[in-house]
Amino acid sequence: MSRRLAIGAAAVAAALFVLGWVITRFQPVGGPASAYQYIRVQPGQTASDVAATLKDHGIIRSAWAFDVLSRYNGLATHLTAGVYRLSPHQSLKTIMGAMRSGDVVVTRVSIPEGFTVQDIVQRLAANHIGTMAQYRQLLKTALPGMPKPQAGVRYPMEGYLFPATYSFSYGTTARQALEIMWQTFQTRVIRGLYDKSHTRLSIGQWVTLASIVQAEDKLRGQARNVAAVFLNRRAIGMPFQSDATVRYALGGQVNGGLTLGDLKVPSPYNTYLHKGFPPGPICSPGLTMLKAALHPAHVSYLYFLSLRSGKMLFATTYQQHLAHIAYANSHPGA
Repeated sequence: MSRRLAIGAAAVAAALFVLGWVITRFQPVGGPASAYQYIRVQPGQTASDVAATLKDHGIIRSAWAFDVLSRYNGLATHLTAGVYRLSPHQSLKTIMGAMRSGDVVVTRVSIPEGFTVQDIVQRLAANHIGTMAQYRQLLKTALPGMPKPQAGVRYPMEGYLFPATYSFSYGTTARQALEIMWQTFQTRVIRGLYDKSHTRLSIGQWVTLASIVQAEDKLRGQARNVAAVFLNRRAIGMPFQSDATVRYALGGQVNGGLTLGDLKVPSPYNTYLHKGFPPGPICSPGLTMLKAALHPAHVSYLYFLSLRSGKMLFATTYQQHLAHIAYANSHPGA
């Protein structure tokens, strides 16, 4: 009897030991909660592959436990590729939940409408997506599919990087970030607007016009009228005479109003000296400005004047424009 009891006790002890070992395998490794690592799950990897990677990096106690649980809860067939920020302090349930939902590491970067390509790459670099040295090389040429750069263009990508808020995956390179913004432009702008329009403007002319309107319409309420002014001027062979293009020609480093000397800057972007469109866009226009350039107002305006408040005064004749200038000079607070 005592022998049977001893055998039974040994069996129970062994079972408890095995149970304890199994339970331990499913527990977090532990350690500081801030001890995060970045783990990449590649497309096509199996749960067993991921388990081995997590074990090698000390994120989990047991690759076997991860593999078993992933088969039980269905994660094995629902792994989302990407880079995850994980800690040995986290439970298997938490780690698997992140991989099932695709809670990958991303960097959110907002690119406002009206940003120049230099503004854009500086913001990307500030968010650790590429370096300025990398961007200086990349900005020398257009990305595949972009309109062919015209003679004198400063940056071939200018205007074709869509302004929006992006969630870039961890490890996105400088070139990949620019490609994502260009792909977004193709989807939302070229296929979404241009291909459905009946405009006679080329894509380059259209985006260039929209970029000028973007820079000129400060309150974003007169875009269609502003677009009409430039197209009306073009129709009669009158120079655009856009201050915004001169500011771009000067590198944007102009505080206050332009001087007569500024208006004489020898640049193909100076639309006081050169008729028609400048070589390319001067910033990244938003959808409102792009739509305005496709559908300008049916007006005969040839002039506009922006007041300090941002309000705009439009005129058909030069005499009316001179009257607006006189009004602005006598009402400096307008």
